[in-house]
Amino acid sequence: MTNDRFGAREDAEGTRAGIGIMFAVTFTFSVMDALTKMTVQIYPAPQILWIRYMVFAGVTLVHGLRRRGRYLFVTRALVLQLSRGFLLSGEILIFIFAFRHLPLADVQAIAAAGPLITTALSVPLLREQVGIRRWSAIGVGAIGVIIIIRPGFADFDPMLLVPLFGIALYAVYQVLTRRAARYDDASTTVLYTGVTGLFSMTCVGPFFWVTPDWTGLAMMTAIGVLGMTGHGLLIKALSLAPASVLQPLNYLMLPWAVLWGYLIYDDLPDLATVIGATIVVASGIYTFHRERVVRQAS
Repeated sequence: MTNDRFGAREDAEGTRAGIGIMFAVTFTFSVMDALTKMTVQIYPAPQILWIRYMVFAGVTLVHGLRRRGRYLFVTRALVLQLSRGFLLSGEILIFIFAFRHLPLADVQAIAAAGPLITTALSVPLLREQVGIRRWSAIGVGAIGVIIIIRPGFADFDPMLLVPLFGIALYAVYQVLTRRAARYDDASTTVLYTGVTGLFSMTCVGPFFWVTPDWTGLAMMTAIGVLGMTGHGLLIKALSLAPASVLQPLNYLMLPWAVLWGYLIYDDLPDLATVIGATIVVASGIYTFHRERVVRQAS
């Protein structure tokens, strides 16, 4: 009995620690996004992402060599790993472009629909079962996205479709990542994420290169370091707490975006965006809740 209590207490402490780290994750990524928005006003998006991937791939290569040596690139799903890596680099590039033209809060409000799109895509691509309650939440979330974008209205901004396309690509990437987990371990998947992204941006980045000054180079390097730090903290959080507990905390990116947008750019989301984002977030949280209930029942 004592051991059971100790184990339960240890699990609870791990979950609390994971939640605390998740707050740091969202803060780190929000700072990275704000810095990206500042940097992309001066330098091309492919150049920023190229330097970001230099940092990411460099760290993953060193870590991978220490762990796996000459078996570093051994994978049982090469096409799958390459596909998801190229998808992620394209998605990030789209979001950097969106940050240049849209307020941070507007981009994050649309990005909040990502988990709903991922859940919908898991049915045809992963053959997962999604019940009527989650489909209903997805439908309600879609209404929230429509409220944010406002197609057909006078104040409709076509640029809002850019992050919507980006988050759709990210949803496909997440589904492919789930499938990759059936064949390779996490270290292999992370390695291919970094290396594939670096390769794709090396093919594109030189054509957009603008020689940076020391400030610009520091900003782009900081973006890469913040990205690696955020992913490292996320991996640590997931090792301490269940993903179903941590995933809803990703929605903290939205209030962080509102804060940085107001402090740096004096931007605040309008009423329609607030209402739409609230609907999307509520639908997403309910979807996470239903997924946890289904897993516990199975």
